[in-house]
Amino acid sequence: MSDKPNTLLSEGSAAWRLLAAAARTARMVVFCGIPGVGKSFLLREQLRLALAAGRRVSLLQWDVSRQAFEIPAILHRYPELQGSTHVMIRRAVGIWLRDAIVQWSDAHSGPAHLLLIEAPLVGGRMSELAYQADDRAEPLLSGRDVHFYVPTPTRDVRLAIEAARRAETASHRHARDAANAAPALVDELWQMVAQTAARLSIRVAEPLSGYSPEAYFAVYRAVLRHRRVTEVPVEEIVSAAGSPHALDKSVDELVPASVDVAALIARAEAEGDEPVAARAARWYET
Repeated sequence: MSDKPNTLLSEGSAAWRLLAAAARTARMVVFCGIPGVGKSFLLREQLRLALAAGRRVSLLQWDVSRQAFEIPAILHRYPELQGSTHVMIRRAVGIWLRDAIVQWSDAHSGPAHLLLIEAPLVGGRMSELAYQADDRAEPLLSGRDVHFYVPTPTRDVRLAIEAARRAETASHRHARDAANAAPALVDELWQMVAQTAARLSIRVAEPLSGYSPEAYFAVYRAVLRHRRVTEVPVEEIVSAAGSPHALDKSVDELVPASVDVAALIARAEAEGDEPVAARAARWYET
């Protein structure tokens, strides 16, 4: 681990090299994966490297975007269940998502601009990023300068991340830490990934009762088969200094406008309760 302050990865590590290259040349970087694999920490490191390279950075994050819909009128109809966002809200975020990327690209056309996205995909949480569609977002998402990174920690590192998450649950270091998935939900989402591995006939050497790096990345590679996907090996314990949500104030954030929230929910509702639930359950069918 580097002794430099605010450095989350050792310079020269495989993960650091991937992020350093993207900081200079990428148009978009999408960090995909379940909670508890280090997405937020790596996004923060990608941001630090990009700003150091003189880039102008915008952020689009699941845990931030969904909060636009968490208002009493909507939560009364579509409440959380054991810490899990309702599927109708997940779909409304997804409907907004691809249009938001197009709007960002239109407004930030120069090479200095970089969009960083954090998306779980699992259970329909921004899984629209993986789908092929006949819209203006598709050529952007499939572009050569767009990278889909899947942070894949070793078992030991994931245990350390889980321990840090439990500590965050007990004492938040940042207001947004409260939006993190609860430890029980993290376990549930891993089981969902393991079940998906079985459905996709992904065969690995280890049993799937516990976290398997091999199975985990294989599932995300299959889901992201229409994208340029790269495994980001996380082989060291990231720094616990400060919250991963403590970001530079100069960064723009893409969030649904409050005036659009009702219309986005209405568009999701128009698809029907059962189709929306089925789409979330079959998040891997892209």
